[in-house]
Amino acid sequence: MRAQYERLREHLGVLKLNTALTNLDFVLEQAIREQLNPTQTLEQLLSLEVQHRFEKRVETNYRLSGLPVRKRLEEFDFEAQPGVPKATIEELSTLRFVNNGENILLIGSCVVGKTHLAIGLALKAIESGYRVNFVTAHALVSKIRMAQQRQRLDRLLTNYLRADILVLDELGFLPFEQTEANFLFELVNSRYQKQKPMLITSNKVFSQWEKLFPDRVMAVALLDRLLHHGHALQIQGETYRLKSRREAGLIPQN
Repeated sequence: MRAQYERLREHLGVLKLNTALTNLDFVLEQAIREQLNPTQTLEQLLSLEVQHRFEKRVETNYRLSGLPVRKRLEEFDFEAQPGVPKATIEELSTLRFVNNGENILLIGSCVVGKTHLAIGLALKAIESGYRVNFVTAHALVSKIRMAQQRQRLDRLLTNYLRADILVLDELGFLPFEQTEANFLFELVNSRYQKQKPMLITSNKVFSQWEKLFPDRVMAVALLDRLLHHGHALQIQGETYRLKSRREAGLIPQN
């Protein structure tokens, strides 16, 4: 028995099943105590390994996602923003939109909670094992310009196509020039064809999108692909800053 035990430890080490190796004695003692059969014992041992690897992958995916902060959906104040459809957000939090390849567009003025909702949904996805890439529109433009100078636009595109969900935050604060618009169109179109969703926040209603791009045709083509399989949520209401100032009596009540 001792020789078999030592070989088992050796095999686990060679296979790099480090969590199983660490917990081997505990699982074997549990098996004796609870009179588990060999199949149940092996299932217990491998379950610990699988769970540890999943948790490690989740943490790695979070670290590589580019999310600026951890803002959970459970922390969102729906009472402060009644314009946010809570039932719709709860449905989206099931992540069925990821498997269905459906985009999400959150439209509204500044500081009404769009980015919080986007990050919250992204965190749900990461914790379920999906890969997420978060980038602001301003950062994307900078990356496109740098990649163009280095003749690496194809590599940048490939990078943004890998993620299961691509979050593009703050679209609308600056216009896109031709090269940047072309890249964004190719990115949106490629993800559309691969049925990989995008989650976009914007302070511009759709009728204003043509001002963001060199021509109206580009804006229409982008919206066509984003909305064909997508959910558009118009968030209306006061910004958090305005609401807090009003409640503090710094500005008159309506």
